[in-house]
Amino acid sequence: MKINFKKFTVKQKSTFSYWFYHWLAFNYTAWKLGVWKPKWLLHDIEKPWLKLIWGDYLRVRKWHKYHNSHHVFYGRSHGMNKIDWLGAVIDWECSHLTKCVAERNGREEVDYLISNKSKYTADEKEEIRKNCYPILDYLGL
Repeated sequence: MKINFKKFTVKQKSTFSYWFYHWLAFNYTAWKLGVWKPKWLLHDIEKPWLKLIWGDYLRVRKWHKYHNSHHVFYGRSHGMNKIDWLGAVIDWECSHLTKCVAERNGREEVDYLISNKSKYTADEKEEIRKNCYPILDYLGL
């Protein structure tokens, strides 16, 4: 089954429509890779609700990254061993399906994140490297 996803600009990422297409892309990618889990039906579920309540997408995005285990920033307060690395890889792999500015696939994103240009510390980059490359290899990405 092939799905044509709508792509969104950075300004459009705060919309319900973007959230829905990203949710669909994430679950589609996990299914296609053979690693789908029922818990992913709730992927990013709080984002449209927090946007509705707070009205400030930048606040929602920051909160989301520190409170959801498929983001590296989650590891800063909960421990790097608590990160859902498979969920992170799927999130990076599906990004190009719904984001106009996301040109990298999952492996290219990991390569970028561990480069000197990224926002992560040296220890975080090492955690990304040691956790994500085996997953990428396992998934054939």
